[in-house]
Amino acid sequence: MAEAIAELEDHEAWIDLLFSRFKIEVAQDRQPALFRALDSYASGENETSLTLYKRARRRQLSQSHWAQIIHLATNHETRFYRNPAVIQLVADCAREFSRPRILSVGCSTGEEPYSLACELSKQGFANYQIHGTDVSDPCIAIAKTGIYKSHESIQERFATRIEDGQKMRFGWVKEFVSFEQHNILAERPIEFSAPNVILTQNMLIYYRTKTRMKILDSLSCMLANGGYLITAAAEEASWKPDGFERLHSLAATVFRKKP
Repeated sequence: MAEAIAELEDHEAWIDLLFSRFKIEVAQDRQPALFRALDSYASGENETSLTLYKRARRRQLSQSHWAQIIHLATNHETRFYRNPAVIQLVADCAREFSRPRILSVGCSTGEEPYSLACELSKQGFANYQIHGTDVSDPCIAIAKTGIYKSHESIQERFATRIEDGQKMRFGWVKEFVSFEQHNILAERPIEFSAPNVILTQNMLIYYRTKTRMKILDSLSCMLANGGYLITAAAEEASWKPDGFERLHSLAATVFRKKP
């Protein structure tokens, strides 16, 4: 019984530390997976999750340690053209701007920004910029390489097949796509000003309601006048900010910032 109580306290301490230091919230249903991953990571460092926590409290962990821990604490489920209807929705919104600037928040390893770039190029957009952010350093490092397992949705004119076709490397498309490690709850602003479209899919569900509203408020301030803020279909339809109108779309929840 004492061991179980100690383990519970250890786990709660990690949750509190991640939130107080990095403003990262871990949903209840994801916590067991996090603790298993932390135990495995700690073991690889010849530690336990408890001794690793004690070092964290004493500020004895390196930046690389924290990068891996943050990576373990956050969700990275993604794939190319994960939601084609939303990709098309973004393209439709972007068509209203001569040089659309699109921000993908919580982009994980970069499949969403590259999918958007390929789709805009296929639809004849000649001048656009897409910026992806994620809290995970390892995810952003992968995105910046532009190298992935080959995917049938990505044509060879966008990504050259390498390693006997098993992988692909994005080429000229990378000129239109940039990435940045960023915690959306941090005070440091995103290095991408006045986007015309902001897309955040399935990220808000991992935060408490109050925090979700704070994130949306922050993103709404970034958005250029006349721009669009797009979240997943089931996310935050109850958010009612001043100066915005909600548009009805089956593919997503869409808010437009009034000119």
